[in-house]
Amino acid sequence: MEIKTLSQDGVTIVTPVGRVDTSTAKAFEDGVMASISACNKIAIRFDEIDYMSSAGLRVVLMAGKKLSAIKGELVLINMPEKIFSVFKTSGFDKIIKICQTFEESKQFFN
Repeated sequence: MEIKTLSQDGVTIVTPVGRVDTSTAKAFEDGVMASISACNKIAIRFDEIDYMSSAGLRVVLMAGKKLSAIKGELVLINMPEKIFSVFKTSGFDKIIKICQTFEESKQFFN
């Protein structure tokens, strides 16, 4: 798994590439947590993910809790339908902001 990061308009955009499953969740977690250490405004892009297991959902939940504790913000963006269905089935779409594009997500970052 590869984790790309990009800073844009004061927000760190984290893009995992490939599969997020039990064997890659640690790398995903390390990449997201390192980004949170550097910035409290995080957007995670999902358009380069082809599979996400519950291990990946756990990482997203941990990131959301950590950012909430430090008055930060997490928004999930560019989510393909097959990945969105995982978030919707688990109820995560009700507790974490999900936007189609980075431009749309900007409304949540102060």
